[in-house]
Amino acid sequence: MPAKDKFNAAVMKLQHEMWKNKLITFLNGGPAPTNTSHKDCALGKWMYQEGGMSEYGTLPEMKSLERQHTQFHDTVRKAIDLHSAGDQDAAWKLYESLKPMSAEIMRIIDVFNTKINR
Repeated sequence: MPAKDKFNAAVMKLQHEMWKNKLITFLNGGPAPTNTSHKDCALGKWMYQEGGMSEYGTLPEMKSLERQHTQFHDTVRKAIDLHSAGDQDAAWKLYESLKPMSAEIMRIIDVFNTKINR
Protein backbone atom coordinates (compact mmCIF):
# COMPACT_ATOMS: atom_id res chain seq x y z
CA MET A 1 0.00 0.00 0.00
CA PRO A 2 1.49 3.39 -0.95
CA ALA A 3 2.34 5.81 1.86
CA LYS A 4 -0.29 8.18 0.45
CA ASP A 5 -3.02 5.67 1.33
CA LYS A 6 -1.78 5.44 4.92
CA PHE A 7 -1.72 9.23 5.47
CA ASN A 8 -4.88 10.48 7.14
CA ALA A 9 -4.44 14.19 7.84
CA ALA A 10 -7.32 14.39 10.32
CA VAL A 11 -5.99 11.48 12.38
CA MET A 12 -2.43 12.84 12.29
CA LYS A 13 -3.62 16.25 13.48
CA LEU A 14 -5.77 14.78 16.25
CA GLN A 15 -2.97 12.51 17.44
CA HIS A 16 -0.59 15.44 17.55
CA GLU A 17 -2.99 17.62 19.52
CA MET A 18 -3.19 14.79 22.02
CA TRP A 19 0.52 15.26 22.75
CA LYS A 20 -0.18 18.73 24.13
CA ASN A 21 -2.93 17.20 26.27
CA LYS A 22 -0.58 14.49 27.55
CA LEU A 23 1.97 17.13 28.53
CA ILE A 24 -0.52 19.45 30.25
CA THR A 25 -1.93 16.46 32.16
CA PHE A 26 1.60 15.63 33.33
CA LEU A 27 2.36 19.24 34.27
CA ASN A 28 -0.81 19.21 36.37
CA GLY A 29 0.28 16.11 38.30
CA GLY A 30 -0.69 13.28 35.97
CA PRO A 31 1.48 10.46 34.65
CA ALA A 32 4.54 11.23 32.58
CA PRO A 33 4.05 10.64 28.86
CA THR A 34 6.05 7.75 27.47
CA ASN A 35 7.40 7.09 23.98
CA THR A 36 8.05 10.79 23.39
CA SER A 37 10.25 10.25 20.34
CA HIS A 38 9.17 11.89 17.12
CA LYS A 39 9.40 8.44 15.57
CA ASP A 40 6.91 6.78 17.96
CA CYS A 41 3.74 8.83 17.39
CA ALA A 42 1.28 8.21 14.55
CA LEU A 43 2.89 10.82 12.31
CA GLY A 44 6.39 9.56 13.07
CA LYS A 45 5.41 5.97 12.36
CA TRP A 46 3.91 7.03 9.04
CA MET A 47 7.03 9.02 8.17
CA TYR A 48 9.68 6.49 9.19
CA GLN A 49 8.04 3.05 9.16
CA GLU A 50 5.24 3.26 6.61
CA GLY A 51 7.06 4.93 3.73
CA GLY A 52 6.26 8.59 4.14
CA MET A 53 9.89 9.74 4.08
CA SER A 54 10.94 7.35 1.35
CA GLU A 55 8.03 8.40 -0.86
CA TYR A 56 7.85 12.13 -0.10
CA GLY A 57 11.13 13.00 1.62
CA THR A 58 12.26 15.28 -1.19
CA LEU A 59 9.20 17.54 -0.98
CA PRO A 60 9.86 20.86 0.80
CA GLU A 61 6.70 20.34 2.87
CA MET A 62 7.97 17.00 4.11
CA LYS A 63 11.35 18.45 5.03
CA SER A 64 9.61 21.25 6.91
CA LEU A 65 7.23 18.82 8.59
CA GLU A 66 10.09 16.61 9.70
CA ARG A 67 11.99 19.57 11.16
CA GLN A 68 8.96 21.02 12.99
CA HIS A 69 7.78 17.63 14.18
CA THR A 70 11.19 16.73 15.62
CA GLN A 71 11.42 20.11 17.37
CA PHE A 72 7.94 19.63 18.85
CA HIS A 73 8.82 16.26 20.39
CA ASP A 74 12.20 17.53 21.60
CA THR A 75 10.37 20.36 23.38
CA VAL A 76 7.90 17.92 24.96
CA ARG A 77 10.83 15.87 26.32
CA LYS A 78 12.59 18.99 27.64
CA ALA A 79 9.41 20.13 29.41
CA ILE A 80 9.03 16.69 31.03
CA ASP A 81 12.67 16.75 32.14
CA LEU A 82 12.41 20.28 33.56
CA HIS A 83 9.20 19.50 35.42
CA SER A 84 10.68 16.27 36.79
CA ALA A 85 13.71 18.26 37.98
CA GLY A 86 11.43 20.67 39.84
CA ASP A 87 11.51 23.61 37.42
CA GLN A 88 7.78 24.01 36.85
CA ASP A 89 8.03 27.58 35.52
CA ALA A 90 10.42 26.59 32.73
CA ALA A 91 8.33 23.51 31.94
CA TRP A 92 5.17 25.62 31.59
CA LYS A 93 7.00 28.11 29.36
CA LEU A 94 8.01 25.24 27.10
CA TYR A 95 4.42 24.03 27.06
CA GLU A 96 3.34 27.49 25.91
CA SER A 97 5.98 27.39 23.17
CA LEU A 98 4.33 24.23 21.83
CA LYS A 99 1.19 26.13 20.82
CA PRO A 100 2.68 28.01 17.84
CA MET A 101 4.79 24.95 16.94
CA SER A 102 1.69 22.81 16.90
CA ALA A 103 -0.20 25.34 14.80
CA GLU A 104 2.62 25.28 12.25
CA ILE A 105 2.60 21.48 12.17
CA MET A 106 -1.16 21.54 11.53
CA ARG A 107 -0.68 24.05 8.71
CA ILE A 108 2.07 21.96 7.10
CA ILE A 109 -0.03 18.79 7.37
CA ASP A 110 -2.87 20.54 5.55
CA VAL A 111 -0.59 21.85 2.79
CA PHE A 112 1.11 18.47 2.45
CA ASN A 113 -2.23 16.63 2.36
CA THR A 114 -3.51 18.90 -0.39
CA LYS A 115 -0.32 18.44 -2.40
CA ILE A 116 -0.24 14.63 -2.28
CA ASN A 117 -3.96 14.26 -2.97
CA ARG A 118 -4.22 16.39 -6.11
